[in-house]
Amino acid sequence: MNVNIDQMIRVAIYLRLSKDDGDFSLSENGKTESNSIHNQRELLMSFLQSHPEMELVGEYKDDGYTGTNFDRPDFQKMIQDIQKGLINCVIVKDLSRFGRDYIECGRYIEKLFPQLGVRFIAVNDHFDTASGNQSDSIVVPFKNLINDSYSRDISIKVRSNLAVKRNKGEFIGNFTVYGYVKDPENKNHLLIDEYAASIVRNIFRWKLEGFSPVSIADKLNKAGILSPMEYKKAKGSRYETSFKKSALAEWSHVAVRRILKNEIYTGVMLQGKRTTPNYKTKTEIRKAESEWARKEGTHEPIVSKAEFDLVQRLLREDTRAGTPSAPVHPLCGKLLCGKCGEPVVRKSTTSGGRLYAYYLCKSYGSKKSGCASRRFGEDKLHGLVLAVIKQEIDVLLDMEKALKSYKDASWEESEMKKIDTNIAMQEEIIRKNNDLRMGVYEDFQAGILSREEYAEYRADFTVRIDTAREAIRQLLAEKSEIQDSLGNQKNWLEQFHAYVGIKELDRRYVVALIDRIYLFDDGSIEIVFRHKNQKERILNFIREQEAARKRKPLVLVPTVEVV
Repeated sequence: MNVNIDQMIRVAIYLRLSKDDGDFSLSENGKTESNSIHNQRELLMSFLQSHPEMELVGEYKDDGYTGTNFDRPDFQKMIQDIQKGLINCVIVKDLSRFGRDYIECGRYIEKLFPQLGVRFIAVNDHFDTASGNQSDSIVVPFKNLINDSYSRDISIKVRSNLAVKRNKGEFIGNFTVYGYVKDPENKNHLLIDEYAASIVRNIFRWKLEGFSPVSIADKLNKAGILSPMEYKKAKGSRYETSFKKSALAEWSHVAVRRILKNEIYTGVMLQGKRTTPNYKTKTEIRKAESEWARKEGTHEPIVSKAEFDLVQRLLREDTRAGTPSAPVHPLCGKLLCGKCGEPVVRKSTTSGGRLYAYYLCKSYGSKKSGCASRRFGEDKLHGLVLAVIKQEIDVLLDMEKALKSYKDASWEESEMKKIDTNIAMQEEIIRKNNDLRMGVYEDFQAGILSREEYAEYRADFTVRIDTAREAIRQLLAEKSEIQDSLGNQKNWLEQFHAYVGIKELDRRYVVALIDRIYLFDDGSIEIVFRHKNQKERILNFIREQEAARKRKPLVLVPTVEVV
């Protein structure tokens, strides 16, 4: 049969399969591709054999791409070739292979292709734009709408399934965080990668020693430790990122800080931080922290909860060290002027060939502050603080001895009940103020309140809610600390045994024990310890127990001051 060259139809066959279909085999060239792609190709080639007037110009294949949008590499390449005039006919197996977006499918088939003079054929749907069949103009939009609805239903089912897995604490990510690997027997469970975990422990230890994320990254790079991305690649992962700026990705302060702030290293699974608006767009949006899926105890921790919490405080409180590679000074960020409340800064000078460091109020010299030029020598101040810490530890351990005499009473259990009661009270405050806030909105809608009155009331209720939420956060932190000690089969006070016999100030001790230190013009200091509330509660508990025994309450020194 002779066919006129001018009448030849230049055909592009388009093949597509979503990655969720997942049926694979080897193609003739040895590359892995889905059986469905193979079947689509066989069907379309058979169709072309029965139409000698059609010439195959090219095959365009998007294997592993969703049909809910048209941002597919080979599809876009096909459109470019159409615009170049290389193609005037597109053939697909059926309309769902072309796409599952009702609006976009209609735009291409009914508008763009006719404008470009392109014939469109969906073999299994018996649809051909060259046939001029009027019924197609009604049937095709319905088929596209059905395909679109199918994608929507699948998306809802997938999202629901993933949400269930997240809430159960099952890992559903493609790549594990640095320090963990997927369990070979259960891909939703994490196991510790001992080598990477040792690096994570070092990072936390260096931070506790006072080093900044910048200096930690420098340490890792100098030691030749592979960055998380390079380590994944070395293990055979296909992990890629758009943040890579050089041929070999190095450690950065961002990567170090990301590790230090990731709660997953304490055995907590945090997932669902991001989502997409709907199944048609892949643009991610960050969800509110209250909407994250959080589950404790899903895998073995690399660092303890207490160590992690201490590092979080360090990240908030540490200021820049004197040199990029040096750790911060032990009292950095803890010193305040007892008169004006301004931070106290560290200065240094050289005298007699010896470096002399001292502390001075930041606002010294300001007419408003009126602060004197009192200087606190670093060595003397460190000695005073160390002496106070030692005395405080002695008092706390004496309290521990007193508590051990109450065999039938547990301070921890008593404190947990009080915390739970307080949390319930704060939750009730939140509920009531939420109701009040909704009520004033309804009054505003009804015209009872003006916009200004509504804004004022709403702001007031919002402040109360935020205050209650912050109180709950602090109470949960206290509860977690007590639970951690109980989980380790020790009482809360036992943790202070670690500080017995300390001979010099250490950044870890300062951050773990001290909230702030006030320096006064007369040379005295006042130390506010982080555990002052717990200490007072223990004292009250001891007094209650002594009262119950009808004995004189045990008198303990509640605070220690050094002048």
